[in-house]
Amino acid sequence: MCGIAGLIAPRSADGAVAAMVASMSHRGPDDHGVVSLKAGGRSVTLGSARLAVLDLSPSGHMPMEDPASGNRIVYNGEVYNYRELRDLLESLGETFFSETDTEVVLKGYRRWGEDVVRGLRGMFAFAIWNHARRELFVARDRLGEKPLYHWNPGDGRFLFGSEVRALLASGLVPRRLEQDALPVYLSNGFLAGPLTMVRGVESLPPAHWMRVSAEGRVLETVQYWRPEAARPAAGEPDSGERLRAELEEAVRMRLVSDLPVGAFLSGGLDSSIIVAIAAEAGPRVRTFSVTFDEAGYDESAYSDWVARRFATGHSQVRLCPREFAGWLPNAVDAMDQPTYDGVNTYCVSRAAKAAGLTVALSGLGGDETFGGYPFFNTVPWVERCASLAAGAPAPLLRLASQAMASQGFRVSAPWKLAEAWHAALENGVHRVPRMLPAYQSAQLLFPWWVRQQLIAAGAAGNGHHVAFGLPDRLVALLNSEADSGRPDNQLSLLSLRLFLGERCLRDSDSMSMAVSLELRSVFTDHRFIEAAWSVPAARRCAGAPDKPFLRRLFSSRLGEDFPARKKQGFVLPLDAWLQRPRVLGWIEEVLSSRSLVSSIGLEPGVVSGLLGAYRRRRPRVPWSRVWALFVLARWCQHNRVSL
Repeated sequence: MCGIAGLIAPRSADGAVAAMVASMSHRGPDDHGVVSLKAGGRSVTLGSARLAVLDLSPSGHMPMEDPASGNRIVYNGEVYNYRELRDLLESLGETFFSETDTEVVLKGYRRWGEDVVRGLRGMFAFAIWNHARRELFVARDRLGEKPLYHWNPGDGRFLFGSEVRALLASGLVPRRLEQDALPVYLSNGFLAGPLTMVRGVESLPPAHWMRVSAEGRVLETVQYWRPEAARPAAGEPDSGERLRAELEEAVRMRLVSDLPVGAFLSGGLDSSIIVAIAAEAGPRVRTFSVTFDEAGYDESAYSDWVARRFATGHSQVRLCPREFAGWLPNAVDAMDQPTYDGVNTYCVSRAAKAAGLTVALSGLGGDETFGGYPFFNTVPWVERCASLAAGAPAPLLRLASQAMASQGFRVSAPWKLAEAWHAALENGVHRVPRMLPAYQSAQLLFPWWVRQQLIAAGAAGNGHHVAFGLPDRLVALLNSEADSGRPDNQLSLLSLRLFLGERCLRDSDSMSMAVSLELRSVFTDHRFIEAAWSVPAARRCAGAPDKPFLRRLFSSRLGEDFPARKKQGFVLPLDAWLQRPRVLGWIEEVLSSRSLVSSIGLEPGVVSGLLGAYRRRRPRVPWSRVWALFVLARWCQHNRVSL
């Protein structure tokens, strides 16, 4: 696991790339490397900060060169089937000098070119300089577990890195706020790609690769995978048998490491299944959980039960409000992009690292595939109501939406309908998946009428590149995937691409790597997802959010006495903790700065009004809205980004 960086430019810029690598030392504390290459009259500089997990020796140093071709790679991630691929390459005559998956990817690229990504099973973001063709090949994994950002100002320079902050650290990228990012962030509480908070910096979408010339021009961008899979061929095992086999293999693959591997254990269904499989796959597995004094959030009784059942080496860390307040400044400033939902991952990752873990299995991804969220029930209801109103005249629809909006800020049935009807007015402009307006209406952080008040006049640009609270290029991508797949998978697709890909996985990467912890998500294995998606969504997502299909699938593993309970996600008691004087004082200090709030395009008076209402504990202003504004303002302040 690493942080990678690189620059194509008219002249050498080792210092800029070295600064990027140094800024990512938390991602790779074990080894740093920078190399500068010549490409005609141009310069190519590659850099890496390495967290050694496979082959801890100096043989894994990066940038790594393939002696046979002169190609160079910087690589971030883990390819779990690298041994299988290595055996294949050795049968073709390749020899290896290291035990890393990095070298397998590098030599696989020389053999198979761009098609190498199709054979990789894992999480990855890498860049390979093709010496013969004088071009850069950049690729990202299928679900977006590993990030990759780039900046291409059109003057012959192309800059890339694992973090937005690393690009800023180069000293080359202006610290200017992306105007279209404001409505996207306020809609979702996080940024959705390809947008970032910094003008001109974009993320490479998941399941895409890109070729860049020595002149810094993007030659080609290709999507190489879609989550929708073909139905199983005749003679293949039934869906249940195939699903069990794929998940068991996914767990076993993710136990391969030259460092001890542990597992996050909440005692919920997903983490318990992973621990049950891991316990049979090898040596005694270490498990780890975070507990709380607040009874409504504490799951220790369930995690203890699972740990006893499978005889794990179990550790618990009790997180109290005082400790949280002490960790909070580091957690907020560790965010690579502002997000209102990353602090929980930081806290559990920091506690796990302190307990001695460097590699941990995570249960992320199961909810998106098996209907593990309440919105799997809410969104279809909103969609049906919005569809009934879709044929109404626009003026009438606008009046109805505004009337519903007057109900206030708090999420409610009228609130969702008001947002959905407002979104219906945009349907004539944008072609979208049928479920998207309803999904966004059910998920949005700030409704449209509050966003209009919050954003200062002219601060959000012309708005032509944002639709339904998302970048229009992402909407187009979602639509193309929805068109090519089964209609009943639309909601699962949106959950996979938006909730998981743009929110959970990015937060998971950023906040775990902030403490040099590698998280390996099992349910994001693409072979497992393909197997799951051969089952109609109406069947595998039925009973949301309790995932009865998944429970039945692994009931024999867990045992008939596995505790039955309602779905409970891992969340912190933030509503209570943010009211503590130390934390609330920091929030008020940041949001009360009129100059700061104005510099990022928000209306100070509206922000002050929301903060005051929250301080008085008015139920119409939930903590998440004030927290999201604070995170946005603090991120811009800390990273010196403004309009």
